[in-house]
Amino acid sequence: MNTEFHNLTVAERREEIGGDATSLTFAIPAGLETHFQWQAGQHLPLRFVVDGQEHRRCYTISNPPGAPLRITVKRVTGGVISNYVADRLAVGDTIEAQLPLGRFALKPGNMKRRTHYFFGAGSGITPLFSMINAVLLSEPHSVAHLIYGNKNAKSIIFREELGALSAAHPGRFTLRHVLSSPSVWTWSSPWRNGRVDAETIAAAITETPPVAQDVQYWICGPGEMNKSTRSALLGLDVPDNRIHLESFGGAATIDTSVEGIAATAFITLNGAAHTVSVASGQTILEAMLAAGLMPNFSCQSGVCGSCKANLKKGRVHMRAQMALDDQEVAAGGILTCQSVAETDTIAIELP
Repeated sequence: MNTEFHNLTVAERREEIGGDATSLTFAIPAGLETHFQWQAGQHLPLRFVVDGQEHRRCYTISNPPGAPLRITVKRVTGGVISNYVADRLAVGDTIEAQLPLGRFALKPGNMKRRTHYFFGAGSGITPLFSMINAVLLSEPHSVAHLIYGNKNAKSIIFREELGALSAAHPGRFTLRHVLSSPSVWTWSSPWRNGRVDAETIAAAITETPPVAQDVQYWICGPGEMNKSTRSALLGLDVPDNRIHLESFGGAATIDTSVEGIAATAFITLNGAAHTVSVASGQTILEAMLAAGLMPNFSCQSGVCGSCKANLKKGRVHMRAQMALDDQEVAAGGILTCQSVAETDTIAIELP
């Protein structure tokens, strides 16, 4: 994993949904264009310094491959970085970024014939928007269906762009808005009122059944929506290996049932050996940072996978593991930002 940060300049900024979200487009430094390549759905690890304090975040790239590098950040009440982006970041400013990464990614193929269903809510549209564009641009024999949940019409991110895609690709892209609290004063009416629930999902698939044997299901929303959507699809006999999901705002489930005990951690980082004391309740990442080590990390919520390590000895409890699949966990993979010690001695290895 490339852990180096590069300075990207803000080339353009645009307010979305009345300023409640902001899209930033970056200029990539000369010579790095081939490095800043991404697959639709991947995210950009970023490092900010705000009022003298470092913060790291991962934001999904909201443009498809081949388009300018863009992220879209929704304002969060009390959110340090989301409000910094909305209120203080200007064209010409620089942000430190690592290369794009992430396993939630759609790789189109110009000879593939697939049906893609996309289920999103709120700012979960950002990776889905990139994916839908990638399908329509680079997978000409495939179709895409979006079921997108929001509170009302004013909160729909990329509303105009999605409408334009629907108009431009009437035989290949269907757009269904689901609004939980639609305004009586809006000129438009949603496909359905309510939420993206099991009934809505079944109705959408019945209305536009698959046109190809290869069917893929993509989900991005808050954790509970992801969980319920996956459950609804499994209830429709969708194979689990065709369901791909990513949570925004943190992992879908957080298991804090284990506090973690004090331990000694033997850390191998970049080939060098270190001994680190881990306090009760402290994550392995927190202990490494407190000891002055500089491991790679970003989102600190179990989603991005930047802090992945291999557990060589002992046991840890992971509070969340969205970025790892079951095979990786079985092979000893852990997320240091989510892991607390369960034995008094542990040994881990990081790149």
